[in-house]
Amino acid sequence: MDTKEAGPFGDGTSADAGDAAARAWTAASRIPPAPRTYVEGPPLSVEWVDHVDTDPVRALEMLVLGWYPAEDAPPDPDAPADDVLALLPKALAAFHRLARVRPALYRFCHPMLLHPRHVTRRDGGRLVFAVENQGCADWSIPWPPQGGPEDVDPPVWLTEDPYDDDDPETVLEAEPLSRFLLQFTLKQASGIAPFNAWTYVMPTERLELLWSFLRPVPLSPYMPAYGGHLFYAAPGLLASISADENHADAAFGTRHRETLALLKAYDFPWSRFDG
Repeated sequence: MDTKEAGPFGDGTSADAGDAAARAWTAASRIPPAPRTYVEGPPLSVEWVDHVDTDPVRALEMLVLGWYPAEDAPPDPDAPADDVLALLPKALAAFHRLARVRPALYRFCHPMLLHPRHVTRRDGGRLVFAVENQGCADWSIPWPPQGGPEDVDPPVWLTEDPYDDDDPETVLEAEPLSRFLLQFTLKQASGIAPFNAWTYVMPTERLELLWSFLRPVPLSPYMPAYGGHLFYAAPGLLASISADENHADAAFGTRHRETLALLKAYDFPWSRFDG
């Protein structure tokens, strides 16, 4: 017998878990169409970086509102309502509220689910809030809340192959939810910006030329098993850099083509350069 859904996130039983996965992908596939024109505003300042350590939710708001343009589009009728958001941790609710005015947040390569799903796994209940775009992984937080201090800013778990493996591997992300959402947003923003510059496998010491104008974002490496990207910012520019002792990959993104002009002075082996 199928288990009936209980509450806005499901009841988390194993019978509901398969249905949760199917519904998650249905929600993830409902990506609003991109606007026909990209409305440029003033270049994003770096003031949001000042808030990363003290108020990461504020930093996320400043980043999103400064980076993504407003769009002339009706609200998504399937987006979570206020009564549902009130049940979520502050940072996740803030992300969805921002998506109401910046729908680009629902177009990420790895989609943020319109409706998080409660599932039960070997190590306890989880609320899945985002999925990898090929179904190979998802991100979740402990659920239901236990009434402890971690409920305010819960840890984030990356689960590999969560729906086909009976004993999936689960990895604890280095950052709690509020700071993880900053990582998640920065990786998408720097990689799918309107104008990009990418360079691959250049000697790490060549990055020293960049430190004169790039400001580091004080976050742990993002997904260290998959490159461990660190993030940097300059006025109007976001950068995602992965490096070891010998090699470095760097991706730069901007909303204004002319911002890439300052990178022309560096003789990097560009695989893409929109400047």
